[in-house]
Amino acid sequence: MYYIISSHGQYAAACKASCEMITGDAPLFRVVSFTDDMTKEAVEQAYRDILNKDGADECGGIITDLLGGTPYNAAAPVIHDYPKLALVAGMNLGMLIALNTGDSLREAVKAAQESVVIQGGGETAEEAKAPAWTEPAAIAEKNGIVHLRLDERLIHGQVATFWSRSLNITRIMVVGDEIVQDAIGREALKATVPVGIKLSILTVDNACKKLNAGNYTGQRVFVVVNKPETILQMIENGVKLKEVNIGNMGKKEGRETVKKSVYCTPEEKKKILSIEEKGIPVYAQMIPNDEKKKFKDFIN
Repeated sequence: MYYIISSHGQYAAACKASCEMITGDAPLFRVVSFTDDMTKEAVEQAYRDILNKDGADECGGIITDLLGGTPYNAAAPVIHDYPKLALVAGMNLGMLIALNTGDSLREAVKAAQESVVIQGGGETAEEAKAPAWTEPAAIAEKNGIVHLRLDERLIHGQVATFWSRSLNITRIMVVGDEIVQDAIGREALKATVPVGIKLSILTVDNACKKLNAGNYTGQRVFVVVNKPETILQMIENGVKLKEVNIGNMGKKEGRETVKKSVYCTPEEKKKILSIEEKGIPVYAQMIPNDEKKKFKDFIN
């Protein structure tokens, strides 16, 4: 029996190392570290490579750091192909220690949950519920859009946690014809939406019709797309946008580095720059705390 443990950066590797300090060798863990230059598809392939090498029947599950993060989302199609595999979010040291000392996965998850406690701090219940960020964002006319982000990972940790809380989002709208046709991907997206936030997964045409009709007036809509041409199609169909954020485009063949987590082909750069030529500001900002900088400034 073995488990695949996966995280943003070296967290999973560090958890494994810390576990070994306490329990001794931990040969049952296979580590996948998700780095800035990796795509979701690359993480998925890393899982499949391990399963092919060490045997899918011997794997107890994939354990990831964050619900809705790329390591978690990349596991969705793998779990679909191997339904006996479990998928767990919320990895911590206590969970790995429990597994490495003989507990079942369900027992280890329970032990991890029970190990998280808080004492003191002087925080009231209402203060604890308050969002970390409350930056106001203007809505683009009557369509409800407060933010449009190009992000090939769609809904993941940065979108579900940082941006949604920062902008007080009430609905996440994922727009793309091929996304609507991907049944497995749709289910994965539904699983990553934060509690209390509505989700729409729409074709470009349907999204434009609903937005232009004012169906989301009074809401705070965060639109996520995974390619520049989708944005251009929305503009051509009359959707009003205040600005566009290029958040994440993974490293792939033919792409050049623009900035951290953004890689583009010359044709993709041209399409993105053409958005600004239509009078809509385009910037690149990974998370709300980062400096908001114009996309073209990274190219010039």
